[in-house]
This record gives sequence, structure tokens and C-alpha cells, in this order.
Amino acid sequence: MKRLSLCLCCFLLLLNGCGNSVEEKAVEKKIEKETGAKTQVDLSDQGMKITGATEGEKFTVTTGDATEIPKNFPEDVPLYQPSKAMSALEVTGGYSVTLTTADPVDKVAESYKEQMTSHGWAEQAVMNMGGQTVLVYGKDQRVTNIAVMPMEGETTITVTVATEEQ
Repeated sequence: MKRLSLCLCCFLLLLNGCGNSVEEKAVEKKIEKETGAKTQVDLSDQGMKITGATEGEKFTVTTGDATEIPKNFPEDVPLYQPSKAMSALEVTGGYSVTLTTADPVDKVAESYKEQMTSHGWAEQAVMNMGGQTVLVYGKDQRVTNIAVMPMEGETTITVTVATEEQ
């Protein structure tokens, strides 16, 4: 529930736009109140970055032109090219990166099918529904979910990697 609240706060920030240190402090207090997380919020014309920790877990969220692919994002999980990173989330045990590309859904999905298996991932599920494709792969104690969907004349790709709980 706390992660959901954190995500909702982040998306509200996106809707409200960028601000100054007064706005940043207000957002930090709101996130702390909703989640108990101590955070640092940096807003700019290029996007936002939120870093923090709660219950011993650290997290980082970046969006917009300020989006940074997490330094420790798994090397065996490809990020589609050509694409632009729109947001990234790093939490203890996982990552989520959202990309956009002009390439069609089918081309992106086929590329992921080839690349994931060539990187040693085992396909666990493929779902095609209403023009979008969801791919699920497993490797070692990790699972990767890749959602590819058309959105506003582009293709949006969300790649989520998580460590499976034992």
C-alpha cells in the first residue's frame, strides 16, 4: 500500500508540473506523511527525481528528460533501441523503466522475444490483447515483465524486473 501511495504521489507531481524548493518541500512532506518515507525531491523543467528510504528499503524515481536508467539495471535485460526513457524506478529488489519509440508494437515485441531468449531468459507467458503485448520471462530468481502498447501515436514499453521472493 505504501508503494502505491508513493507512485500516486509521483504521478500527481507529473500532473502539477515542476516547481521550486517550496513545492519540493511540500511534496517531500506529503510523501513522508503517506508512506513514512524520508525523501528528497528535485523538480526542474527537465522532469523530476525523487530519492528516499522507507522501512530499510531505498528507492529512486526519475521522470521526463531527467530520467536516468538505474546504474545497476541488469545488463541481461535489453532496453529497446531506438527509444527514449520517460521514467525509471529503482527499489530494493527491482526496477521499472518506461520507454517510448516510434516503432510499432509488433516490431518491439518481436525484438524482445529474440533478445530475451538470447540473453538466457525463459519465456513464461505471452499475451496479446487489444493491440498490446505483454511478455513475461524468468531467469535465476528473477522475473521480467515487458508491456508494449500503442499510446498517442507512439509505442510505450514498460520493462519491470523483480527478484522473486523465496
